[in-house]
Amino acid sequence: MSSGTAALDVAVAALGLGEGDEVIMPTFTIVSCIQQIVRSGAAPVLVDSDPLTWNMDVSQALERLSPRTRAILVVHTYGLPVDVAPILDAAKERGIAVIEDAAEMIGQTCRGNPCGSFGDVSAFSFYPNKHVTTGEGGMVLTDDARIAQEASELRNLCFQRGRRFVHERLGWNYRMTNLQAAVGVAQLERLQENVERKRYIGRRYDELLADVPGVQLPLSSTGYAENIYWVYGLVLNDEVPFDAEQAIARLAESGVGCRPFFWPMHEQPVFRRAGMFAGERYPVAERMARRGFYVPSGLGLTDDDAERVAAALAALLR
Repeated sequence: MSSGTAALDVAVAALGLGEGDEVIMPTFTIVSCIQQIVRSGAAPVLVDSDPLTWNMDVSQALERLSPRTRAILVVHTYGLPVDVAPILDAAKERGIAVIEDAAEMIGQTCRGNPCGSFGDVSAFSFYPNKHVTTGEGGMVLTDDARIAQEASELRNLCFQRGRRFVHERLGWNYRMTNLQAAVGVAQLERLQENVERKRYIGRRYDELLADVPGVQLPLSSTGYAENIYWVYGLVLNDEVPFDAEQAIARLAESGVGCRPFFWPMHEQPVFRRAGMFAGERYPVAERMARRGFYVPSGLGLTDDDAERVAAALAALLR
């Protein structure tokens, strides 16, 4: 696909979701996850985040299942995967689809199996900040022959064999170029090296920031996965008298560029204007959006860079 967003668009469309269908998904994610759900006429049903892993709260996702649920969108966020086992069990029992967004988890595993292998249909992104990049690019994965055929047609303007320019339905020009694909193949050779480097950077930050007050560091591991540290995120404690936006601005003055966390879907102006999610509150996601940010953690980061970032953050919080 031409991007991770394109991959998500096609993954949702290939399932044939539409009016009356519900899709359970986290509110704390990137807007790419929700766009095609809304455009299809289906209803996104949001759940809050787990305050420790920053992923969707699996127990809430299971509680929100209804007779109208057609799919669950699992989004692995920032470094740790969602514990997918309970979701897969519930989906199999009810005959509903699992869409897996593994954009940030290239090279990550959950209980020993690769992220991206769990969904009925899954999506990867090869954006420049991913562990494998093609500049822009993405991929849809499935082991369902029907979904594979749907995805292939939808990404290629729904051309028909034998009647190429006669269209029964509309698709997209979401093809990846051959040049991008060649870059991606070469990138795959460095995947394990890149994953190991990211984990080294994450562990180094853990050491440098261990005694810094006022901030929640990412979990290094859970019972089902070791953090891949796609980014190194932080959440300011409530007693810190400024929020993430102010922290980012102050760190920028020290020459340290940081980025904010996702903004929750239920608070997006575009959906509020449409009358969606009225009165809905998701306190964990709201707090993370306002108090969470991530520090430099690209593959080119040196030990000296990490020490400089940690010193700037320590000075700010002390």
